[in-house]
Amino acid sequence: MVRHFATLLIALGLLAGPAAHASCSRVLVSGYYTSVHVYDGCDGTFLRLVDSRTRITGAQAVRQRGDLLYIVAEGHNSIQRYRADTFEFVDTFISVGGNPGITGVTFGPDGDVYLGGYNSGTVLRFDGTTGAPKGEVVSRSGTLGGPDNGLVFGPDGKLYIPGYDTNNVVRWNPATGQTDVFIPGGRGGLRHTRNILFEPDGTGVLVSSEGSGQILRFNLDGSFDKALTSFGYGPNGMDYDSDGTLLVTGFGGDLVERLDAKSGARLGIVVSARAGGLSGATFLTVLPGTAPVVDQAQVGTQYWLTGAGMPDSRTLDLELLSSHGTTFGDAFDPTEVVDRRWGDLNITFTGCDSAQMSWQSSAEDTAGFGDGGYPLQRIATTAASARCNAEGVDAQDSNDWMAGSWYGGPGRSGEGFFLDALANGVVVVAFFTHRPAPAAP
Repeated sequence: MVRHFATLLIALGLLAGPAAHASCSRVLVSGYYTSVHVYDGCDGTFLRLVDSRTRITGAQAVRQRGDLLYIVAEGHNSIQRYRADTFEFVDTFISVGGNPGITGVTFGPDGDVYLGGYNSGTVLRFDGTTGAPKGEVVSRSGTLGGPDNGLVFGPDGKLYIPGYDTNNVVRWNPATGQTDVFIPGGRGGLRHTRNILFEPDGTGVLVSSEGSGQILRFNLDGSFDKALTSFGYGPNGMDYDSDGTLLVTGFGGDLVERLDAKSGARLGIVVSARAGGLSGATFLTVLPGTAPVVDQAQVGTQYWLTGAGMPDSRTLDLELLSSHGTTFGDAFDPTEVVDRRWGDLNITFTGCDSAQMSWQSSAEDTAGFGDGGYPLQRIATTAASARCNAEGVDAQDSNDWMAGSWYGGPGRSGEGFFLDALANGVVVVAFFTHRPAPAAP
C-alpha cells in the first residue's frame, strides 16, 4: 500500500467528513433530568453532553468565567468546573453540605462566587480563587422564597435574585449588605421567577416568568414595561446570541427558540424538542463561536498543478497551470482565481500500468522549477485498466484505461498524479507535488 495514498484522497476531498461550524456559537442547555447539552448555534445540531449525569445531577445554571465553565449540579449541591473550549472536566470546585438546593451561580465584582440555595432560601458566598466558604450574604426571610438559578450581578454592581416561590426579584447591595425588593411579587403577571437578563444597551431587564409562560420586560427602576413573548411552556433559560437575537428554552418545551430581542417576534426553532435527549430544560447559556487558530505546522508544502490535453496514441503532452488569488473556506471566491503557466508535462505510457513522465519548467514563460522526470506506475487497478491488461494496450480504442492514480513508486511516495479521461478523449491531469526548497542565501 502506498504510504501517502490516504493523503492524496483527502486532498481531493474523498475521505473528508462534514465541515464543522467553527465560527458558530455553542448553545448549552441544562437538562435537569439529563445533563448539560451542547448544540451547534447555527443549525441546532446536538453535539454532545458536557458530562454524564453521574457528575452533573440536576443540571441548573451554567456560567463562564475566563476559560472555565461553572456548572451547578443541584443533586450534589456542587459546582463542577470544565474547560470552556473542550469541556474537559477540571474539578469539583465547591461542594455544599446540608442540602441547600443550589440552583444558581454567579460572580461578583469582588471576584467571589455567589450561589443561590432554593431549599435554604439563602445566597452563599465563596472565595473565587479557592472556593472556601465566606458565609451567607442573604439570609432566609419572608421577602425571598426559593432563590433560583438566574441570580446575577447587574451593571450597578448589585445582586439580583429571582424568587421562584415569592414570584419576585430581590436585590442585594454589597456596599451596605441590605436587601430590597426590586420587582414585587406578581408585578406584570410575574409568577415563578427563573432567569434575569439585563439588556446590553442598559435600558431594561428581561425576566423569565415560568409560571405564566412569559418573558417580561421591566425598566431599570423595576416598573413593568410589557410582556415580550408568551409561550405554550414555561420559559426559564435565556441568553443573547452573537447576532443580538434572544435564545430561549423552557421546562416542558425542551427546545430552543430564537426571538427578536426587542419586539419579541418568534424567529424560529433553533433546537428541536428533546434533541439529544434533552429533558427538563432549566437554563441556557451561549458560548460565542471563535475562529480556529490555524496550526501553521499543518499548512505544509503541498502544491497542485493542473492541465488537460488530447493524447497522441500513448503520448500525452500538455501545459500545466498553477492557481493563485483566493483563500480557504468561506472566504473562497472563484472570481479571484488566477491561472498562471507553470510549464509543460509529457507522459508516455509504456503499458497499461506504466509510463515515463517528464516536465519542463525552465523557459522564460514558466515558473522556473527546472526540468526532470521519472517512471510512473499505477497505484490501484481500475475496471478500465483491468480490461486493458486482459486485452492488451494496443487493442484499446479509447483513453479510459489511462485514468486513475499514478505515482513514481515508493521512492516518490508523497506526490503523484490523478488522471481522468473525458468522453471526448481529453485527459485531465492533476499533479500533486510540493513546493521547491528555498534558494540558498
